[in-house]
Amino acid sequence: MNTTPAAILYVVAGVASCATSDSPVLSAVSDTAKFSWEIPQGGLGAGASFYAISPTGDTVFIVTGSGIFLPTANYRDRLVYQGNVAVRNFTFTLSNIQTSDAGTYTCGNGGSNSVIQNCGQKLVVLGKPTTPGRPVSTTPVYKQQVTLTCSSTSTTVPADHGLTLIYIWQRDDIDITVTSPGSPYTFTVSSRDSHSYRCRARESQGLESEWSQVYNMEPEYGPYQISLTPSTYSYTVTEHQALPSITCSALCRPGCSYRWIHNGTAFNSGAVLQGQADRSKAGFYSCQPSNAHGNSESVTVSVDVQYPADIAIFTVNSHKDSVTVNESDLATLRCQVDSKPWSVIRLLNGTEDLTRANDSLTATYKLQSADCRQRGNYSCTASNDIGEPVIKTMELLVKCLPRLDDSVSQQLRFAAMLGGDVTVSVSVLAYPLPTFTWRRSISTTQDLTGSSSPVSDISVTARLHLTNLQQQDFGDYSLTVDNGVDRSVTHTVSIVTEGPPQTPTQFRDLDNSTTSSVWLSWLPGFNGGQPQTFLIEYRQFATRTWIVYNSYGDTSDMMVVEVAGLISGEIYIFRLQAENENGDSNRHVFLETKTAGDPPAQQKLDVVCTSTGIIAGATVGGILLTLLIGGTVIMVLYRKGYRFGNVLKVTPLSFLRLMCHLMFLPHCVCRLLILFSDARKR
Repeated sequence: MNTTPAAILYVVAGVASCATSDSPVLSAVSDTAKFSWEIPQGGLGAGASFYAISPTGDTVFIVTGSGIFLPTANYRDRLVYQGNVAVRNFTFTLSNIQTSDAGTYTCGNGGSNSVIQNCGQKLVVLGKPTTPGRPVSTTPVYKQQVTLTCSSTSTTVPADHGLTLIYIWQRDDIDITVTSPGSPYTFTVSSRDSHSYRCRARESQGLESEWSQVYNMEPEYGPYQISLTPSTYSYTVTEHQALPSITCSALCRPGCSYRWIHNGTAFNSGAVLQGQADRSKAGFYSCQPSNAHGNSESVTVSVDVQYPADIAIFTVNSHKDSVTVNESDLATLRCQVDSKPWSVIRLLNGTEDLTRANDSLTATYKLQSADCRQRGNYSCTASNDIGEPVIKTMELLVKCLPRLDDSVSQQLRFAAMLGGDVTVSVSVLAYPLPTFTWRRSISTTQDLTGSSSPVSDISVTARLHLTNLQQQDFGDYSLTVDNGVDRSVTHTVSIVTEGPPQTPTQFRDLDNSTTSSVWLSWLPGFNGGQPQTFLIEYRQFATRTWIVYNSYGDTSDMMVVEVAGLISGEIYIFRLQAENENGDSNRHVFLETKTAGDPPAQQKLDVVCTSTGIIAGATVGGILLTLLIGGTVIMVLYRKGYRFGNVLKVTPLSFLRLMCHLMFLPHCVCRLLILFSDARKR
């Protein structure tokens, strides 16, 4: 086709800078391919025509400077143009793709030598990879790596299409997920069974080949599934009889050879155990098949020449007969038996089993830290069902420092009535059994001889009986216990007058209040010889009515309770008292605290507080005079060390609250005084 000189002029300045499209057009034979690229900036002059050149150098079509599309005769029936020369976009489709169409399509402008650099697009015509041959492999061995190789050739054109050929594998017609899709395929043989493998090739974004022929892989492996015929694993014979005839077999590829092992030493070759029994041939036999891939052993067959059990050694810490150890020492019991078959060995403390060793010649038991209570007779028994069981016994003695016997309920404080009697009893563990000495730091008319009575070989109870108790008989007594081990031990026993409980101590707020509750704690005092309870009462600040909240039983430990149902932001005064059948504690303990949150909305003052200013002024003046006098008294008491309940420091505000509490002032007056105090501070 001829073009005018004006249509050939396109180069404005140098070579266009935009690169050829990086994305090739992929198409199968007979499909339609769509091309789309952009003429590089400056690659097409104003009013210039544009043409596309095929990989073989032929012109595919021309687009004139006015935008008229002119396909050539060879492509006319397959071309559809969709580009826009005004924006340098050239898009077209080419149908009925053939392998001869493959290659890079470039851009031209004007004459046949006027090629626009870096302009065009590659057409890749996909072909079906060749069918791979039968996979081949190295020698497959169970639990070892094997490599299968698959080979195919790409038929996609052009040859520089850039597509990657990968391989798909199947085992027994089931797809295999492989980490590397290339060939060869290396994996660890995980089964002794035979499996079929085949492969096919696939190009990325392309077509698949047909499946290759099947490769049947039969792995080799060492011996397994060893069996003995008969399947009896324990035989009893007498000396000079024939050994049991046992045939051994195993699964192997390639086949195995056999030998028998006796007590770890080769005995004879062949799959059948043979020979005469004597004492030296008693023990354990196993069959050992082997091939080029290793060996293994069957289960063990025991052959016994029987004779009854005999206890050769029974010791504690390597000593025989009676043994004495110190408390907390290690005591090791060991019993060694000679028998065939091996024996059931039991180590006992009296009738209690410590340990049992079945089918054994030795039994050991360790007392990691010997205790006073573990004193006694220990024995070893052995039996193998031949003859009578045998037994050996020895005595273990454990020396221990005297201590209170924690297996019985203990108390070191006793309550009694004036003029009454009391029996003090203290139970002690010790070996050897101890002596007891009662003493008193002050003189007494009571007989302090006391008595004692053994409860067991290691336990004894000391008693002291006091009669017609007088005031000077109450107080502390010392009980010294001595059994010659290390040092003597002294316990203090107190005799107190039976009566009301002591006042609780350490009454405090735990500083974790909520808007409706506070947490309180206290330490119980002595219960006075009777069970005690604790009564909690409270009242709102500047009110006179005490409200009973709850009563709590004594837990003999620090008491912690939650007082709930309170008002948010309110100040409360609590008091606590202990009680038993003999009465109450001699005084209450007090505590002031406050719930979390904002205080309730201020209420109007009572009518009595809204009288004339003269009455209010006189009232306030009188109260202030009273507070001045009371404050002076309190200050003197405070300097002399007096404390009010649990309040250990006095601030102006707490002082006002305390005076309201002590003088039972009306609620509205207390509020008035507090408001007055706040105003003075401001």
